[in-house]
Amino acid sequence: MSQTARPSAHRRSRPARRLLGAAAALTVAASGIAAIPLFADASTASPAAHAPRTLTVAADGGAQYRTVQAAVDAAAAGDTISIAKGGYHETVTVPASKTGLTLVGATGRAADVVISYGNASGTPEPGGSTHGTLGSATATFAAPGMTVKNLTIVNSFSRAANPGIKNTQAVALAAEGDRQVYEGDRILGHQDTLLAWSPNPTAQTRQYFRDDDISGDVDFLFGNATAVFDHDTLDARDDGAAAGGVNGVLTAANTEASKKYGFLITDSTVVSSAKAGTYWLGRPWHPTATAVAQVVVRNTVLPAAVKGAAPWTDMSGFSWRSARFDSYANTGPGAAVTADSPQLTAGQAAQYTTGAYLAGTDGWNPAATAPSTAPAGTLATGDARQVSEPRVPTTVCATVTATLAMPNRVASGSAEATPPDTGRIQRALDSCAQTGSGTVAVKLAAASSRTAFLSGPLTVHRGEVLLLDPTVTLFGSRNPANYQVSGKPACGTLASSSGGCAPLVTVAGANAGIEAVRAASGTQGRIDGRGDETILGKGTSWWGLATAAQKAGENQNNPRLIQANNSDNFTLYDVDLVDSPNFHVVYNGGDGFTAWGVRIKTPATARNTDGIDPAGATNVTVADSWIMDGDDGVAIKGGSAASRNITIENDHFYGTHGISIGSETNSGVSNVLVRDNTVTGTDAYGNVSGSSSGIRIKSSPANGGKVSDVSYLDTCVTAVRAPMVFDTHYSGGSGSFVPWFTGITVEGFRATASTSGAKSTFVGLDASHPLGLALLDVASDATANTAAYAAITARDDNLEPSGTGVTVTGVSGSGSVPSCSFPAFPAL
Repeated sequence: MSQTARPSAHRRSRPARRLLGAAAALTVAASGIAAIPLFADASTASPAAHAPRTLTVAADGGAQYRTVQAAVDAAAAGDTISIAKGGYHETVTVPASKTGLTLVGATGRAADVVISYGNASGTPEPGGSTHGTLGSATATFAAPGMTVKNLTIVNSFSRAANPGIKNTQAVALAAEGDRQVYEGDRILGHQDTLLAWSPNPTAQTRQYFRDDDISGDVDFLFGNATAVFDHDTLDARDDGAAAGGVNGVLTAANTEASKKYGFLITDSTVVSSAKAGTYWLGRPWHPTATAVAQVVVRNTVLPAAVKGAAPWTDMSGFSWRSARFDSYANTGPGAAVTADSPQLTAGQAAQYTTGAYLAGTDGWNPAATAPSTAPAGTLATGDARQVSEPRVPTTVCATVTATLAMPNRVASGSAEATPPDTGRIQRALDSCAQTGSGTVAVKLAAASSRTAFLSGPLTVHRGEVLLLDPTVTLFGSRNPANYQVSGKPACGTLASSSGGCAPLVTVAGANAGIEAVRAASGTQGRIDGRGDETILGKGTSWWGLATAAQKAGENQNNPRLIQANNSDNFTLYDVDLVDSPNFHVVYNGGDGFTAWGVRIKTPATARNTDGIDPAGATNVTVADSWIMDGDDGVAIKGGSAASRNITIENDHFYGTHGISIGSETNSGVSNVLVRDNTVTGTDAYGNVSGSSSGIRIKSSPANGGKVSDVSYLDTCVTAVRAPMVFDTHYSGGSGSFVPWFTGITVEGFRATASTSGAKSTFVGLDASHPLGLALLDVASDATANTAAYAAITARDDNLEPSGTGVTVTGVSGSGSVPSCSFPAFPAL
């Protein structure tokens, strides 16, 4: 929490502060996370009547004011301040006298307009004092009736960079007024990110946060206000705690006992890359004797990082059981119903809604006019990294030279039974593992006509790149015993479950890669899974086993080609991946994955051979790649953990099931940018995809969650059966999860040569969870579609969806349908 706050040297002077808590001494919670009482502002004023104006701000000088604070100072009650794209390194204070002020990002995209500063509670001020928690705020908004839209507010204070500062509370936003609305904003920090409160704890102070992204770790939503967090994304940041340890707490409310309502988190998604069981939902803050925290979390997706079985904790000697903490109808791996996770009944839940929290004495209902989808033109930003074409390592730690020639892709019987290169390659990898941030290559080199390696499963360690010469092929073993995972079903068989086979290549460390040298002719190194070849000891191939599994209603136990597990900064570069027995690439749980110049070539008839699947992944780019396979070309999954910040651009897909999100989305998928791609429904061999789609988001109540902020820009599809699919009832899945797709933008889309009976799908879950979609500059030669429960904004769209619960709102603006060409798959 907080400690004494006073005006800082760089801020405009503030009115006098008065004490909220009686003591200013540091207290320590039972969890070991520090909490400090808060001092606060009590100023009020009556605004003079005037005609509302719009004031403009641009950091480059191209507007009336260069700083946001200068515009605030010049504004009167009821004015609007429009802030141009740019970074604003300042603190901003809006006093209570500026009633009804609106601050809005001019581009409609929060990431474009960033107000940031880096003070903490313990940051020194001239004279020897410190800021205190409230004084650390980047933005302090005290005006009643204030609206804030499409802004990013950041407290950039870094604990690591300031080891001498002990009180690390660092507020991004201090919201201090009644009837305040925050829409489409990003509020980013670590400890004490967002303070929702009033200097008068018994005053009616209501605040509505909708479609916002809020990140932090310790108590990052705190205060005594009545605050509703509706359809928000709450990012519980990973501070490195081990599974079951403590990273932080989402809420620390200090609601007055006389108030029925404190914090409501509803229809939102909590995302986290932190280890399992490292976050509590809340703890009771008691800066005054009359504070009794009240928090309800309902209809919200909770990740594995939340301590689901016991999500609340004590604070400073106060038991969580003495507070008013409840949950209702939450989903995801962090949701549980236990004795230590109190649940509202359906009857009780009817009293704890957005409307009930905010109505107050005047019937205020901002949710009634809130948008059900992101505004047209609001675009995802994708990968937060600055990604450029990779380079192969300059340091070669070890070279392994080929001893085989396999012109027909088959070796001798003895070599097939016991692949001769597994040990040689693995010993080189084991000897070259790095401990720091450096990267070295383990090179697979050709020797005259000997260009083949035959191997069973390999593990690439931290700081290693498995580097292939341009003419080299690494062949995967056909012996299922080589891949067998202990305690799992037999590899190479059908069973009621899968998981019996290890991948051909497992990546298990940061700063690793699988790359190849590209020759001037365009030839590059290859990994061949030989899914078409007969499995040793079986009468069928890996692909034949997959087809048999489909017919029998069972699972095939086939090896994946490459799987990277929690491998930050993993790179696939200029490598050919062909004929995988199962998925080609799975990137599971890491932060930072680049696939560039990858060519995947597997027939459309090879079942369950997904191209590239990021799962529970953050900051991913798949660029300049050619992908042909028998399932999803790309499938972004948010099952046990959320996926976010993903860019798919300048890629070409052949015979696949399309560029997909899902079907597992129960932990959430957000901020996905899909740009300048082509999709062709047939593969290079002339095979027609069995489920040819262009772009699709697929999930169901069996494994669904929130998918938000997804943008498809300039997409060209041809010869597909389903140009667009947004389906919350995929494969008829049933369960208690809530698939909800919102903030989806398709801008610039053309479908040509669609197959007979081609149809698109636009189906939201229900009236409370409609598909939120913008269709802008869309032309399809197949206009048939199925639609239900969808709130659509449209411009130059010839699909014209209609159906139960479907609303279509026309919007103006300029744009164009892309002109399309579809290149042939390159010769390998």
